[in-house]
Amino acid sequence: MEQNVISVSYGAKYKNYPFYNWVPKPLGIILLILLFIPILTVGGVYTANSGEMTSGLGIQSEHIQFVGFVTSIGMAAFSPFFYQLVCIRREKMMCVVGFSLLYLLSYVCAVTDSIFVLALCSLIMGFLRMVLMMVNLFTLIRYAFGMEATRNITPGNEPDDEQGWDRLDSEKSKSMPIIYLFFMILGQLGTSLTAWLAYEYQWQDVYYYMMGMTLVAILVVLVTMPYHAYKGRRFPITFRKFGNVAVFSSMMTCGIYVLVYGKTLDWFADPTIVRSTILTVVFAAVFFYMEWSHRSPYFLMEVFRLRTINMGIVLFLLLMVFNTSSMFVNVFTGIGMEIDNWQNVALGNWSMLGYFIGAVIAIILGSRNVKLKYLFGLGFLLIGVSALFMYFEVQTAGLYERMKYPVIIRSTGMMLIYSLTAVYANQRMPYKYLSTWICIMLSVRMVIGPGIGSALYSNVLQHRQQHYVTMFAQDVDRTDTQTASSYDQTLQGMRWQGRSETEAENMAAMSAKGKVQVQATLSAVKEMSGWTFYGCIISMLFVLIYPYKKRKLSAWRD
Repeated sequence: MEQNVISVSYGAKYKNYPFYNWVPKPLGIILLILLFIPILTVGGVYTANSGEMTSGLGIQSEHIQFVGFVTSIGMAAFSPFFYQLVCIRREKMMCVVGFSLLYLLSYVCAVTDSIFVLALCSLIMGFLRMVLMMVNLFTLIRYAFGMEATRNITPGNEPDDEQGWDRLDSEKSKSMPIIYLFFMILGQLGTSLTAWLAYEYQWQDVYYYMMGMTLVAILVVLVTMPYHAYKGRRFPITFRKFGNVAVFSSMMTCGIYVLVYGKTLDWFADPTIVRSTILTVVFAAVFFYMEWSHRSPYFLMEVFRLRTINMGIVLFLLLMVFNTSSMFVNVFTGIGMEIDNWQNVALGNWSMLGYFIGAVIAIILGSRNVKLKYLFGLGFLLIGVSALFMYFEVQTAGLYERMKYPVIIRSTGMMLIYSLTAVYANQRMPYKYLSTWICIMLSVRMVIGPGIGSALYSNVLQHRQQHYVTMFAQDVDRTDTQTASSYDQTLQGMRWQGRSETEAENMAAMSAKGKVQVQATLSAVKEMSGWTFYGCIISMLFVLIYPYKKRKLSAWRD
């Protein structure tokens, strides 16, 4: 409570906080919004240039995927410090220190060829990004709208009656979609920017450009913001809880290692997968023991007693698993149309339209008091319709222009569930659990859910590909006139190039196998699209049938 008083007193002393008085308010709002671009964009790896990075360093694509998940783990590890840090109200100090560290870590990521160093830097960068994002968001809310948002998350400031909670839940159903729309559009723009840089230049240049962005951000902060002294007796974050951070990060990192590398290393046939699984269990046991036994825990275990939190976890898991079906568009365009990363990202930009449509639907229907279960059901239905579209669209003569429709439909459904699940999980939730819920939400939404989804879909895709390759290869022989003609043409072309008879026959066989592989991949995508549609329909029925009961206030009051 003392920290909240400090933050409010800053508003009285510094009339134009966090800027100097000579900075006009419209300019200050624009500057705070622009600061989100480096915050949301800077990272240890960039998916948009993953192809160039893997070929340039000679590494597996799983390394890039793993490091990306480690960045999300760092963001989740920050969350239990959320309330203490947003109440400090030292925007200049945090931005200068945070952007300076991001600059140094980006340089290390640009020059290193060690996956361990890359993952460690990404973990720290994820932590720093979350600090900067939350501090900047709360500063923007106060500066632009004159609202002290920390009052709405301070334990003890909860509404006193059911009417107050209902009003608060109604406000969240309108504000959450706007906040998520803001961050998701900025995130997609950042992805487009990195993809363009990797396409026009080299993959290392993306890091150097991001380093330049952090320097510009530091310069803007130094010029426009005055120094604000900390008024507390001591800094609210102590190193004592970083032991919990280390255990939590180790637990999540070992777990995601199993999910990412399982298919490549043949699961438990590889000793590293076995060791990582054992370490995941050990670190989980140590983590839960530490949280139960400490008087001032890093993570409040009592949060799992809340029905809405548990349902929120289930919703995010289902969403992120089925949202992995976005890979269908990438696989289809990559195999059937052979487009590059930049064209793939340009296609993904249509998701911004879907995010906007989903946010508008959530706000309009939420303002008309439509029950959340119907909006959840609509979200899963739209993701299922996107998969159904791919089921009928996947063919050897597909059109690139038509691939924007499943992207828009899927992102619309994703936005509905993405933003409103947070609204439902927060219903009548005591503020003391907010930081723990954010940690759970980020862990499930950005690490566990996508990790399970990518492992599930990639393994099923590989299995079904091999199934169809075996099935189609049975008919590929000399009795098939089209196959025989293609084989003979390739064989003759290799002979004209001066290849030996053995080399020419091998190249002709590989050409024939490549066509079978493409056909098998398209068939596997079509089959998986159908199963995804069924899964989304089952999920829709589940969220419609599930009883949504509001928590009684007497259940958590002392």
